[in-house]
Amino acid sequence: MAIRDMDVAAAVIGIRPMYAKLSAFAVSSFIVGMAGALWAFVHLGAWEPAAFSVEVSFRLLFMVIIGGLGSIMGGFFGAAFIVVLPIVLNQFLPALMGMFGIGISTAGVSHAELMIFGALIVWFLIVEPHGLAKLWSTAKQKLRLWPFPH
Repeated sequence: MAIRDMDVAAAVIGIRPMYAKLSAFAVSSFIVGMAGALWAFVHLGAWEPAAFSVEVSFRLLFMVIIGGLGSIMGGFFGAAFIVVLPIVLNQFLPALMGMFGIGISTAGVSHAELMIFGALIVWFLIVEPHGLAKLWSTAKQKLRLWPFPH
């Protein structure tokens, strides 16, 4: 925590900043490497270059942006949102368009999904850069004081 808050103060109290940063980098690299290996061989069954395309890379980036930059809870919220949104759009968008007498195909739903993702990315980057995690913490804080806002 001392390295995160102020390097100079950590060095004054006897913590070696270079060693602490390198060890944190090594531990996080090991964890991410193991996660990637498990994903490749347990989830996919075999590793091939086509398994990790540009689309998957962008989807991971969208998860981080929508969930919240710099928070662990945001990663969970972003992943859940990116997984649930296409399911919801595939179920409810044709029904919603049918109420207005407009037929929509599967390709139309996929294009609408891309447009909604793009609009959400721009909205979260401009309006709420801390994403769904910040909205969640704000809602929790407001509900904690709800009956009597001091």
